[in-house]
Amino acid sequence: MPTDLREVMVDALRSMHFEVDALTDETPLGDGGLELESLSLAELVMQLDEFGIEFSDDEMETLSTMTFGQFAEEAARRKSEK
Repeated sequence: MPTDLREVMVDALRSMHFEVDALTDETPLGDGGLELESLSLAELVMQLDEFGIEFSDDEMETLSTMTFGQFAEEAARRKSEK
């Protein structure tokens, strides 16, 4: 099992049938990028639960405005706070 958070997130996106071959830190999670909708974002966040990384329901609204890099950095920050 991968321990690098970015790898975990990419694997999760791939398993959810999103195209990740061209994924970069600048790729938006929402519009114009991966086009993740709330259910897909929730599924991605659930993959991070095992690392103790949580996002509140209120925060879920703003996740779609982040880039993949911003989301990965925020997840890593939350993991380091544990």
